[in-house]
Amino acid sequence: MASTSPWLNEHGAIVEFSDTAVAPCKDFYHVFVTPKEIIFRTWKIVPPTRADSGKPPEEVRDSYEDFLDDERTHSEIVRLAGENTLQFLIRVAEGQLDYLTRMPENVLKKIILDLELTDIVRLGATCHKFKHLCCDNDIWEGIFRREVETPVTPELEALAEREGWKRLFYTNKLQLQMQLRRQKRHEHTQEAMDDN
Repeated sequence: MASTSPWLNEHGAIVEFSDTAVAPCKDFYHVFVTPKEIIFRTWKIVPPTRADSGKPPEEVRDSYEDFLDDERTHSEIVRLAGENTLQFLIRVAEGQLDYLTRMPENVLKKIILDLELTDIVRLGATCHKFKHLCCDNDIWEGIFRREVETPVTPELEALAEREGWKRLFYTNKLQLQMQLRRQKRHEHTQEAMDDN
């Protein structure tokens, strides 16, 4: 695996996440992946009246090589976190870590702004992180300013603040002009009411 030190979080992990197990189980799990091992921690959530209620959390520490052969841990991960999480961790253990999603958001936004619109839509469909980023208002403001010939006036910025740049981008020019007129009328009505 390539050097991972620039990609470690503040706890020294390449990947780290926690969640509640998939329904109907209510157990809690934590995944911690270092450059050398995969650590999987579980906490059983049981009523305090049960005999095993005082049981401490369990932890499995495997090297990448051992993790690939650890069927017991695999089945526990599937039970608690699902098949997709197991497949993700297997890919990490095999050295197939996705560095793109770990880049800082400001860098990713600059990259996204350089893409064609169809590529932005496709990228947004790849994972939750890119779906969120590809719908970001800052991204769509940049796209609007780059692609649309309509001058950006203070009225348009106010409308974008209320409606969002993505929505304005996909609004045709006639509808946009109508929305701007409505907003002006609304502002004039508000001013008249404030004067009274």
